[in-house]
Amino acid sequence: MEVKPSYPYLVKNLRGIVYFSEKVNAEKELEWLKKKFRYRDLGVSETLKLKEKWKRLITLSRIDENPAIDSAFQASFFLCPLIILKEKSLRDFEKGIVAKLKTSQKLSDKELKFNLRLVNYSITDFYLKAIELGKKHDLEKRKELAEKDLKRFWRIEESKKGKVLIAYIDPLLLKEVKNEFLISLIPALVLDLKKA
Repeated sequence: MEVKPSYPYLVKNLRGIVYFSEKVNAEKELEWLKKKFRYRDLGVSETLKLKEKWKRLITLSRIDENPAIDSAFQASFFLCPLIILKEKSLRDFEKGIVAKLKTSQKLSDKELKFNLRLVNYSITDFYLKAIELGKKHDLEKRKELAEKDLKRFWRIEESKKGKVLIAYIDPLLLKEVKNEFLISLIPALVLDLKKA
């Protein structure tokens, strides 16, 4: 994997990596992102073969053939969260989820954007620690790191019967990988506007 001059720019400017399963219709969520991120960049794996493109959506060269795994690796590589469109898409990461927050609370656009900022801070705050633990293959401590970090979302009313809003994904549970740039824990916000 070659690091190009665009790498520092993308690390500084990407606000998230967009992912959705090919089995879902994410048009509403994509439209929301397009409206809310007019001045900020989002990334998307070229493996998703997204038909609709817009100025602030940057297609990223693949690291892995599997779109879900590639999106997780891209999030670690570019130090930003995953933005998973539709809760059903989260199933593609099922074996890698180490912590999650469910809620029945309906969030306003402002609250969604605020929580997107929080997941951005999240990966930055634990990035080096997650990689250090990843190199030791200490999966239990990584899980504890994710569970502890969930506390930053204290403003969200937790509900076990609700939908997943925040999830933490461990790429080491998705695929064996040696490259330390790809092994950070990945915080994800699940954007599902079905009931909004």
